[in-house]
Amino acid sequence: MHCFVRRAAQTLVALVIAAPAMRAQSLSPSTLGISAQVHGVGGTMNTAIYPGASGRTALGVGGEIAYGASPRLSLVGRLARIASTSAIIPESTDYAMLQGDIGLRWMSSPGARVRPFAEAGLALRRLAFEYADRANVTSDFSAFNGGATMSVGVMVFQTNTMSVEGAGTYTSGNFSTWKVNGKPESLAQMPSEMLGVRIGVRYWFKK
Repeated sequence: MHCFVRRAAQTLVALVIAAPAMRAQSLSPSTLGISAQVHGVGGTMNTAIYPGASGRTALGVGGEIAYGASPRLSLVGRLARIASTSAIIPESTDYAMLQGDIGLRWMSSPGARVRPFAEAGLALRRLAFEYADRANVTSDFSAFNGGATMSVGVMVFQTNTMSVEGAGTYTSGNFSTWKVNGKPESLAQMPSEMLGVRIGVRYWFKK
């Protein structure tokens, strides 16, 4: 009886250990066609109109639509809202960044469950914050720019239609087109860059 129980327990443990491997072997994921992703963003944002300002923590959420044109190449469109507190002015202020990315993703290991990838593209960004001057008059500031974005990461399929992924990201650009209370203003050019990570879940719309 004890031998039977021990053998049954050993068999159960073996099946539990082997299940993920068996499931992975049964997967044959394809990256062709349309997929949609939701993700979180975190990192360090440095946005300042004067030298020497340090970066601050930035957090955001976003979504993505991608089209796999081949097993290795995908077209990517992404939108995220990122918030941070940074030294935009001599004091610190909260600001929000709305960022849209358009680019290409290259993936290795076609058909594999684990797919490393690299991305590069154009980042279109809108910055917005409020600032109260010495007379305590609050104004709305906004700026728009185009910059470069790139990332390197890995995609891991959990099923044939669902994957999770993580990536290290870098975005940079200069804000030079300003508006104050909705009116164009000539203000100093503001360099801005973000180094961070993106973690998301993707669903693949299979035919």
